[in-house]
Amino acid sequence: MRDSLRLQAAFLSSGAAALLFEVLWFRALGRVVGNTVWAAALVLTAFMLGIALGGFLAARWAKRIRNPARGFALAEATVAICGSLLVLGLPLLEAPFGRWLSPLVEHPMAMATVRLALALAAMLVPTTAMGVTLPLGVRALGTQDTTRILGRLYAANTFGACLAPMLAEIYLIEWLGLSGSALAASLLNLVAASLAWGMRAEAAAPASPQAPFPWHPRLLVAAALAGAAALGLEVVWFRLLLLHAPATDATFALLLFLMLVGIGLGGLLALWLRRVHVAWVAAASALGVVLGYMLSAPVQGRGGDILRYAALLMLPAAIASGSLFTLLGAALRGPLENPQRAIGRLTFANTLGAALGAAFAGFVLLPRLGMEKSLFSLAAGYALLALVLVENWREAGKPAPAVGVAFLALLAFPFGTIERHLAGASAIYRALDGSSAVQTIQGPTTTLQVLRTERFGEASAWRLMSDSYSMTGIDKEALRYMQLFAWLPLALHPGPRRALLISYGAGNTARALLDDPSLESLTVVDISPEILAASRLLHGAQDPLADSRVRVVVEDGRHFLRTRREQFDIISAEPPPPMMAGVVNLYSREYFAALAARLAPGGLATYWLPVRQFEPRGAKAVIAAFCAAFPDCTLWAGVEYHWILMGGRDFGSRPATQHFARLWQRAASAERLEASGFEHPAQIGATFLADAGELSSWIGRTPPVTDDRPKRMATDPPSDMPVDEYQRWVDPASAARNFASSSWVAAHWPADFFQASVQFFRVQRALNGQIPADPAERLVLLDALLRDTRLGIPVLWTMGTDMREQEILDHRLAEKEMRPEYAYPLGARAMAQRDYRKAADLLAKAAGHDPQRAGAYAAYAACRAGLPAKAAGIRGSDDLPRKMRCW
Repeated sequence: MRDSLRLQAAFLSSGAAALLFEVLWFRALGRVVGNTVWAAALVLTAFMLGIALGGFLAARWAKRIRNPARGFALAEATVAICGSLLVLGLPLLEAPFGRWLSPLVEHPMAMATVRLALALAAMLVPTTAMGVTLPLGVRALGTQDTTRILGRLYAANTFGACLAPMLAEIYLIEWLGLSGSALAASLLNLVAASLAWGMRAEAAAPASPQAPFPWHPRLLVAAALAGAAALGLEVVWFRLLLLHAPATDATFALLLFLMLVGIGLGGLLALWLRRVHVAWVAAASALGVVLGYMLSAPVQGRGGDILRYAALLMLPAAIASGSLFTLLGAALRGPLENPQRAIGRLTFANTLGAALGAAFAGFVLLPRLGMEKSLFSLAAGYALLALVLVENWREAGKPAPAVGVAFLALLAFPFGTIERHLAGASAIYRALDGSSAVQTIQGPTTTLQVLRTERFGEASAWRLMSDSYSMTGIDKEALRYMQLFAWLPLALHPGPRRALLISYGAGNTARALLDDPSLESLTVVDISPEILAASRLLHGAQDPLADSRVRVVVEDGRHFLRTRREQFDIISAEPPPPMMAGVVNLYSREYFAALAARLAPGGLATYWLPVRQFEPRGAKAVIAAFCAAFPDCTLWAGVEYHWILMGGRDFGSRPATQHFARLWQRAASAERLEASGFEHPAQIGATFLADAGELSSWIGRTPPVTDDRPKRMATDPPSDMPVDEYQRWVDPASAARNFASSSWVAAHWPADFFQASVQFFRVQRALNGQIPADPAERLVLLDALLRDTRLGIPVLWTMGTDMREQEILDHRLAEKEMRPEYAYPLGARAMAQRDYRKAADLLAKAAGHDPQRAGAYAAYAACRAGLPAKAAGIRGSDDLPRKMRCW
């Protein structure tokens, strides 16, 4: 009993260390071989192959190892030493590996093979050591009942494993960094080793002679199929649950925790299922898949509780899967065979199947069948597994009905439920803007929903939803800041020829870069084929990817920078939201240094900084990382809290006025510039917020985000976090003072535009998305815009319309007669044109139907037109502030 408890404690510690190392290795290897879904699958395959090899060797060495407890201890010590060295050493190899892989960039199959070989070579020793631990542990207590000891050790190992990801993501990585967390994992391995080493020698049962057992081939095939189904389910489950939760590290840790808890409970439950034929457990797994999917169906229009969804979806099948593994191990041993040999074979077959199952689910089932049919296929796999496990239809335990139960469960599969999951994922956005889904792609990297918002029968805005998150889109705000990524460096660079765009999004930045006819080539790098495939739907005949100057590379941006030697005049990047799993690799100091190295001398880089998605300390840490790579860093306002970092490599240009304004001289680009609120070239200067000196004062001693310290990015701000620290930067008066006193502006801004840029800061509130919600305050802003400027776009935006809606109106009016709902946006257009009499007529018509929206504006226009009597008689005119009335 004492040895059993010692070994269970050792397996608990070992499981925690194994999953902690897995988290750390995947992070480290992702930077070396890439963070695409294909690269991640190769790393997972290499991890599983190493464990499978360990099981194979344990089976082969059953007679050679005389003291399995000490063999277990040595294996744990090996994992401790090699695992920590791997985490500490891999960062040093990122740049050399990039150079070595460079010749293979045009050969995908060769690149994939080398990536797999690199990952396998890196993890081979520690994962092989992990693979031998379970066979050795079961043999160390080999005098006990196999089901009992395997179930307890397997459960202890799994319960330890389920805690590691949560502890790592919430505490360890933030407190200790990746290297410190690796040392903590090593300590857990050493604890496991010391517990096993101290076991009494007589606890180790001598190896018994191998006895042939007729079920071995059948059971090994079953173990492989069970592993494939379990890991395939994990892939599909996670993709399904990401429709209800963002794809953050914390979400993945929580889902993994629940799944492993279920598997551990299944290992314990096997102690009570010893007399049940294993075919019944396989049938229970099929039933669990169906029942879980049925119970987890969301209620459309309601927010989802991810814990409830995940528990209902995963636990039934996960518990059955844990029992299935344990009972297969007991059956493989039989009455005579050395347990080390049997459990080694079990580990080998099950883990090898798991490696293949994860890849099959991710690259075959999901893209071809989608999530719902993939779940059905995996449930059917368990039903077939029950059939495989029945050798004698009349044997004890009555296994034959189990097959019938499994196939009856398939008949009850709730087809059509996926539509409720998809609708639940997009419900908040559809309610927000009245959009509807026009295309859904369930691909290998994401579930993409394309939402379209219509106005007067035409598409007025688009939204791309990746799983549950609105990743990017096309509307006036998105167009402004995403195109500014391109327009800002294009205006400043003396002769841009080659550009690189990392993360394609909705194609807005690519389209703006291609506005410059002098640009000879644009390389687009994105990891998502689903995002790229949506471009044609969004842009039609004007699809940027159809431009002959564009080259598309489906790759991780960081890996692209490391494996290519070419340089670019302009690099722009709008990576996925920083909170998403793995995206921190695109915000670290090391990554920004690699970005700077790919810039040609005199080049410029622009980068997305969505400050509202960071705590202030996180935003400062990212800026510190960027400015470490770009000493001339500057900060610019896009719209709302979508800001832009810009830095150069030996940038010394001060463009001539004519060169700076060239995009405004071309009809196509001038139209888009005007629609985004840049009606004059000097207006770009009014987006300036700070230069390196001012940023340095704000950052203070905040340490930068680094590869080893990813949690410094602090991407989990509370929903009610005050934004005063950000608001002061976009205050127009403060930003204008920063612009006027900036040494960077003095060195690089066209002198002829300096005073004009300073004056344009007055309209930035409207263009920054800071339009007051209070109608009276909005009218005050509108009055200032109309009296102090000749600009039109800020007026349209303040009144709630934009150029896209105006284009649609022109199309409608050319085809049909005037309709009442056209009156308000046409009145706003007349207001922007300072045609107050026409605006008063149109808005008065709109006020007849909607006085709350149009009445005050109509009265204001009538007053500006000198028509007090008309103003007083308009419905809703009482909403006009008294100081603005003319009657």
